[in-house]
Amino acid sequence: MRQTHSNSKRVLQLPDLPADYRPLKEPKFFAEGTGNSHWLITSPVGKLVWRQFGQAPGVDHQRETKLLTCLQNKAWVPRLLLVAGDLGVLMRLAEGEHPKTTQLSNTARQRLINLTIELWQNPCPIAPQNYPQLLNSYWQLAGSKTANRPLLEQLVYESLRWPTSCYRLTHHDLHAGNLLLNNERWILLDWEYAALGNPWLDAVSLDRFMNLTADEKVQLEAALPPLAVYTNPWQSLGRWLTDLDSLWKSAIDA
Repeated sequence: MRQTHSNSKRVLQLPDLPADYRPLKEPKFFAEGTGNSHWLITSPVGKLVWRQFGQAPGVDHQRETKLLTCLQNKAWVPRLLLVAGDLGVLMRLAEGEHPKTTQLSNTARQRLINLTIELWQNPCPIAPQNYPQLLNSYWQLAGSKTANRPLLEQLVYESLRWPTSCYRLTHHDLHAGNLLLNNERWILLDWEYAALGNPWLDAVSLDRFMNLTADEKVQLEAALPPLAVYTNPWQSLGRWLTDLDSLWKSAIDA
């Protein structure tokens, strides 16, 4: 039987949990993303986080839970305790802070680069991202405005130039808000957009976040598939991500 709690107009819906995971006191609202809400649960086995699924453009919660399950042997993935269908997932509370670029040590920077490369090399059997379909869903959610069509068409055109042979497991949403750092150790959060896709998008996102050095870019390039369609993939895909952000924001604001 589901338990329902409310907190500042947010409604928490918990599935019937095993005794070890049941709240010892009223769950506390913890954080909110674009579509999901997160609640802190104090349980007999310690502090847990209930990630309650919501709706946001382009997310795939079924793929997310499959991927999290596949990656449970990785230290940089949240510990998954329970999957409750399309309602949400229960995880152990991951310790750490959202990082500030200026405070990153050389060790922390290198470890983030290493785990990103490790992510790309992981053979999890999940579906590839359909970029044209995703982009069209953003455009439709933004009201199918004629003014946004040139932006949509350019984004779709570029995505169709990426050979699927270059696809790797890609997070698709690497930024400080989706990273936790604790004693030089990283946890990657929010896997709702992760899929087989163009790993250069993760590399460019890391550059946005960390302002990568030339040597760091060389490390990443050695693990990345070549993209012969671009003279400078960092620059070209940086523009693509900026345009994607613009279209996504239009969809969220609609």
